[in-house]
Amino acid sequence: MARVQAGDVRAFELLYARYAHPLLNFFHQMCFDRVAAEDYLQETFLRVWRARASYRPIGKVSTWLFEIAKNFWFNEREKIRRRPFATGAGGEEAQAQLSLVPDARGDGSPFGSARAKEVSEAIGRAVAGLSEKLRAAFVLARYQQLPYAEIGQILDIPVGTVKSRVALAEQLLRERLRSYLEE
Repeated sequence: MARVQAGDVRAFELLYARYAHPLLNFFHQMCFDRVAAEDYLQETFLRVWRARASYRPIGKVSTWLFEIAKNFWFNEREKIRRRPFATGAGGEEAQAQLSLVPDARGDGSPFGSARAKEVSEAIGRAVAGLSEKLRAAFVLARYQQLPYAEIGQILDIPVGTVKSRVALAEQLLRERLRSYLEE
């Protein structure tokens, strides 16, 4: 990151190569639209480049990157909400594209594959139904597998709040997916 701060483009390319996939997954799991997630990723790295001088090595680089991504995400969502009749990226119509269970391949039979797709889509709808605050904490904890302390820094909330949001999200998801869990 020190090299990036100095304007080293090659170091920036390495930073992108290392963190693009986790950030893309974060955006995809927040908006359920792959094209929008890719756009958000590009805008995030543009902001990283522009803000490189403000980086202070007091925490992990990944925390700083996810904080920029989170701030961008919430700002974009607010812009979309303010637009009358807007149905931008991340709308419920995009939920059908979601695949939050990449390992859900079934048993190889047509029925097993169809069932795995059904479960994956049900999980996607359930996660999409969470409030943005719960979804952000849940996605960072369970899909990005970040420690609670880092999530607290990214979301600018205490660790206890992170724990309660993740726990509440999991409780709501269990309730919404009860029929699948009972099987």
